[in-house]
Amino acid sequence: MEEKKHIYVHETHTLYESHGELYIECEQGTIVWNLEKLYNDLPHMLSYCIEEHKKKQKRIKKEIEEIIKKK
Repeated sequence: MEEKKHIYVHETHTLYESHGELYIECEQGTIVWNLEKLYNDLPHMLSYCIEEHKKKQKRIKKEIEEIIKKK
């Protein structure tokens, strides 16, 4: 079985739609995503993003409280 290639997207250069597909251009190349499939996956993707954002907010709040304590 062929090993799958992972593409890490830190930033996108261009984002556009054509013929029902989303094109995401980044340093590693272009990712083409069927928009219907993307739409079906969005609830899960957003859930992951929201969860990670909450963790980040909690961490930042804790860091700020620690800084305030030291003063």
